[in-house]
Formats: sequence, structure tokens, C-alpha cells
Amino acid sequence: MKKMRFFLFFLFFGLLTANLAQAQSARLGVQGILKKANGNAVDDGTYSITFKLYDMATGGTALWTETQTNVELASGIYTATLGSVTALNIPFDKTYYLGITVGTGAEMSPRIQLTTAPYALSLIGNTNQFPSSGLVKADSGNIAGRLAVGQALSGPHSVQVNGGILARGGAPGTGGANNNGYAFSGNSGDKDSGLFSNGDGQVSIHTNNTERLLANTTGVQVTGTLGATGALNIGGNLTATGTTVTVDDNLNLTTGKSLQYNTLNDWRLVDRDDFTGPSQDGWSGTGAINNSTVATIENFTVGTFNGPGIRPSTSNANCLKKTFNLSGAGSYTYVKVKFKYYYIDSWDADDTGIGGFCTDLSGTNANICWMNSAYVYSTSGLANYTGDAGYSDGASIGEMIAFTSSSSFTVFFGMRGDSGTGGERYGISNIEVWVR
Repeated sequence: MKKMRFFLFFLFFGLLTANLAQAQSARLGVQGILKKANGNAVDDGTYSITFKLYDMATGGTALWTETQTNVELASGIYTATLGSVTALNIPFDKTYYLGITVGTGAEMSPRIQLTTAPYALSLIGNTNQFPSSGLVKADSGNIAGRLAVGQALSGPHSVQVNGGILARGGAPGTGGANNNGYAFSGNSGDKDSGLFSNGDGQVSIHTNNTERLLANTTGVQVTGTLGATGALNIGGNLTATGTTVTVDDNLNLTTGKSLQYNTLNDWRLVDRDDFTGPSQDGWSGTGAINNSTVATIENFTVGTFNGPGIRPSTSNANCLKKTFNLSGAGSYTYVKVKFKYYYIDSWDADDTGIGGFCTDLSGTNANICWMNSAYVYSTSGLANYTGDAGYSDGASIGEMIAFTSSSSFTVFFGMRGDSGTGGERYGISNIEVWVR
């Protein structure tokens, strides 16, 4: 019996969606007409047909094969569902060709190029969620409404994300030409103002493609003018290179941090004794710097504008001293003490006020940093300040600086006079301790 030759007259496709909830594979419906060599339809009956998919029109190796043994033909017309026997695991991300073989015959030629409909299998999904696996890729996209990622839409925001957002690093480029970072448009903006990262461990704010604020692992750097209409709180170093820093309210530095300009630290205030109320703020009186016997001191008030101070109250209290502990003030190499020193009673050229630092209370290492004998009491009139109990008083505002990184040191004040505290006295107020 002569083997029958078949010809594929035409073939068309339809897309059958997959029900992922039932774990069924994607399927592709095909339909065609088989005719004999003389043009007549093949006899009605059941036939075995093998389907193969290739990525080339001729030759090559089949990427997918399926044989259906019970394909019914009526007047030469057959209908088959590809993927009903062998899972149709083709990604449909390129052009494919379908080869058809009836029975044990040769594969028909030419192969049929799949057209648009089968490629929708790459987007197949359930409840409008796609793909069933893999990435969805597109050259560009335009969302007319709002977009929610990893969450349900809620609120008025155009984009809502449950999770992180990753942007490409690098400078914006003029007009945002580099397509990096988070740029802003609108309000006549040209997409080169926004948040960008020009290197590992740093993030910066650019305006018009110029970096204005840089934050990295060592601190924050500002280029231009830094202005604050409220309190400005700095937890680390504030480095301003070639800038103007304008603060309309408080500038608050965390303890131990400093303000730098031209990469140099400025002085920072770490302690203040203003002797308000009856408190003497830890100061004590003593007959000498190295004397541990505490002598009595008293508060006093000088004039209207100068506030309260302290002074020795007995003849055996020749010195005033206080030990400061600045362990919480951060690192420093210099200490500066500002003060106001009062000359009480009738000072003359033989009377001298003294002050200094010492880290060794034995007194042998006391470093007298300040000495003032310039003030001589004038008998021709009263001094600038009038104190209580009829004293005629003068005062000097002074400061003394020591090169030390010690966190504990003693500041002392005293006087050297020919009459002792019985004839002349002294006092101090407005004590400030600065470090750098």
C-alpha cells in the first residue's frame, strides 16, 4: 500500500489561558486542514500528529516536542491544544516556528512561523498578576493612574512602595542627562536638582548640577550659604568650606563636637559658673593652693549690671579654687578660662591679682597663667563699679589659656598684697571654661 502524503493547507492559532490556581501549564490552541497530494481532504478518522517548536525556519534542534495520538480529523480539519501532553515551557521571547508531522511521515515543509497571539503566553497570569514566573520587561512604561508595589493602593500618593527603592548612583549631569539618582522636575526644573550619590558611603544634594550638601562617613560638608530660621542641632562636626553659616536661632552642638571652619576647630563653651542664687558652684576657699582645709567664702553683688560673684570672707581664705572634670567634653588640646576679677577696697601699686591652672594640687606644678597688677585704686574718685557695704570697686575682664588635654584640672584665683585680706579683698564672677 502506498504511503499517503499530506499537505498542510492552512494553520491558525488561538490563545488558551492557564489556570495557575490549578497548577495547569500554559496551552496553545491550533487548528488546520490536512489535504492529500491531489487536493482532497484526508479521510475522516483519528491520527497521530507530532508538533515541534524551533527557533529557526529550517534545520536546528526542536526546543519542544509533543505527540498527540488521538487527533480527530473531519473533512480534513483538525483541532489540537499544544501543551496538553508535554508542558509548554517555552518563554515566547523570540520568533518561533511550528513543525508538524503526521504519523511516521516526514515533517511538513515549510514550518509555520508563530504570529502575535502565542507571545501573550509570556504575560500569562492569575487575577491580572503576571508573569507566572520570570521578569516583565519593557523599553518604557506610562502609568496613567497610581502605582503600588508590594502593597494595596491607599492614600493619594502616585507611587507607593512596600520595600526599598534603588536608584543608580552618580552625578545628575546638566539637565539630568545622566539619568542618575532622584531628580525633580516641574516648576521649571530641568531634572538636575535632587538627591544623588557620587561615591560609596556618601550622598549629596545637588542644585542645577552643583553639589551643595554632602554627607559621608566622616560628617557633613556644605558648599554655599547655610541658613537656619530655627534651632540648628549638630550631632557631629559641621564643616563649612568657603561658606556663610547663618542661624537665626540656636546653634546646638552635641557634647564633645566642634564647629570647624577652614578645617580648624573653634573654641567651644563647656562649663559656666554664674553664681546665681546662694550657690557657689563648687568653688571653695583655702589659705593656699595646696591647702586642703576649706575656708569660708561668700556671695556678693556688684552694681546693677554685673551680677553675683564670690569672694573670700575671712582672712584665712586667701585663694578661691575649683577642680573641673571635663571627661564628657570630648577631645581638646587647649583650655581657656574667662572671668571677671574684682578689686575691692583700697588697692594700690603693691597689690596684684593672680590666677592660674594646676593639675597637681601640691602647688609645685601650678602654672600661673594670668597676672594683673595694672589696676591701681584711684583716690581721686570712685571706680567704675560700686558694690555693697560701701566698697569702692574696680574690675577686669580676663582670660587665661593652658595647653593641656587633661580632663581634670584646678583653676585658682588669689591676690598678693601688702595688707592681706584685712585691707584689700578680691572677688570673681562670670566664670566660663572653653576648650579647643
